[in-house]
Amino acid sequence: MAPVPDDDAARTGAPEGSLRLPLSPVRADHIRWFGVGATFVSAVALLAAQANGYAATLGVTLVLALAVAWGWPLLSGSYTPMATTVALAASSVAIVLSALRQDLLWVPAAVAFGVLLAFSGQLVRRTGREGLVLTLLSAFGGLAVIASGTTAVVAANSDRGQAVAVVAMAAVGAAVAVDLLPGVRVLTPFLGLVALAVSVLASLVAANFFDEVGALEALGIGAAVGTVSWSFRRVLSLQPAMLTRRGQIGSGAGSVLVVGAVVHLFSVLT
Repeated sequence: MAPVPDDDAARTGAPEGSLRLPLSPVRADHIRWFGVGATFVSAVALLAAQANGYAATLGVTLVLALAVAWGWPLLSGSYTPMATTVALAASSVAIVLSALRQDLLWVPAAVAFGVLLAFSGQLVRRTGREGLVLTLLSAFGGLAVIASGTTAVVAANSDRGQAVAVVAMAAVGAAVAVDLLPGVRVLTPFLGLVALAVSVLASLVAANFFDEVGALEALGIGAAVGTVSWSFRRVLSLQPAMLTRRGQIGSGAGSVLVVGAVVHLFSVLT
């Protein structure tokens, strides 16, 4: 059963069922101001939370995970978006709260719980089996993004981890500026390089406020998280659901959480 476009799709003139069709490059290159704002607010909120410690980081990560649970099923093409949203929302709570253990020992179990929910939702489905594999892949992709963001929560428990996380979010936030450039045809082939340069510059500036992160390490953090975050949104830019606010929220929040594993990796390296 194909998902029904939400009210935002109707306002953009997208006919019912068009969320299954790929966008043309021309439509994909339009600036989506709501998505840009949602992504920037998500990055700044997580940056501020990480600077304030573990509790704030856990809370903001949970909010972003629930935002992904709401927007991701439509964005990724789930044939049962409501069921996938419910499964991801319940899993989000379990996965993010699993970070209460600093060793993250409970994270795999929480993700496994989400996988079981995704399968269970399809077992009780009454609309046939159309798009079954795509729907399951949609749920699994959402779980991976949420789990990645969760691994960065424990970074807020140490001064070094906080420094790495703040530097990383500064790079992610700066890379959002590149989302305003796709319409500039002369820059289109070089958007990836521009995102890389902007992210590295922002991370170097942010690293000046911390003794725990050196310039060379800040360069690596900025290059990794900025490029990954921007590429995540760029890859999804052709998805028809990007015409809707729901899809843009899923893309924006997801692009902030997806770099969590990179943040965690840099935070544990000495």
